[in-house]
Amino acid sequence: MQEFQAEVCTTDSFFLGESCRWDEVRGELCWVDVYTGRFFRAHADATNVEVVRSYEVEGFLSAVAPMRDRSEGWIVGVNQSIAVLDETGGLRELARPEAHNAPDVRMNDGAADPWGRFWIGSMASDYGAGRGSLYRFHESKGVEKILGDLTIANGLGWSPDRRTMYFVDSVPGSIHAFDVDENGEISNKRMFAELDGPSEGAPDGLCVDAEGSIWVAVWGGYEVRRYAPSGELTARVKVPTAQPSCCAIGGEHGTTLYVTTAREDMSAELLAREPDAGRLFCAEIGVRGVPLDAYCHTVM
Repeated sequence: MQEFQAEVCTTDSFFLGESCRWDEVRGELCWVDVYTGRFFRAHADATNVEVVRSYEVEGFLSAVAPMRDRSEGWIVGVNQSIAVLDETGGLRELARPEAHNAPDVRMNDGAADPWGRFWIGSMASDYGAGRGSLYRFHESKGVEKILGDLTIANGLGWSPDRRTMYFVDSVPGSIHAFDVDENGEISNKRMFAELDGPSEGAPDGLCVDAEGSIWVAVWGGYEVRRYAPSGELTARVKVPTAQPSCCAIGGEHGTTLYVTTAREDMSAELLAREPDAGRLFCAEIGVRGVPLDAYCHTVM
């Protein structure tokens, strides 16, 4: 078992940092602060993250993925909708998967897949069981509901060979794996790893490395875990605050793990003990990530 220690790498803190992504095309790290509707772009190296541009939308901003043509901006999850955020900060709605459940259910984590489509989950504001869903969007087909009866639909990732998809439902503590065919369709849902929330924390956002292992932020667990494709737990990155929320691999050398954290639901007493809560952390892990998938107008 490998052990790493994450160190704080921002001075600013965020209420609910999420959707941490390394964009190797732009050479920058990005993430969101969900409840404030803010999106951040930053220069990042092995010890420091410096914001160079930020955007703000009205309401909840929960997920971002780049457009293949970077000049077009990002596809995002905002409130009950999927939208395009352009580089000037303009927002153009594409679809409203959870309009029928507004305002109690909102979009949550999401990612583009290797075929150029956008996957995004949803969750109820009261964390109600069975109220979340997992959607897939492409302009050629619109919104497709892939999974229902979820609680907090969360982290998503695809293996380097595109043959496995990983997906988190946080409250039951489940990380499922799916077989993926050549067209990106999923089948053979199976339990990949399962965490006991009260004793271990809950799986949250994830990323995949070049060796096919997944790195999962453990909300309430003070760590990020690495699981081999077999499901074996092979590494832990200790984070000195309770709520790691998402992670990405990148940076100057391509081997830095960046971790967003949150201050949400933390008591004043706990915040006093953990003054770095809500900041970003980083650790050198010695393995590269996989290139960030982007949304594409034509399915690849």
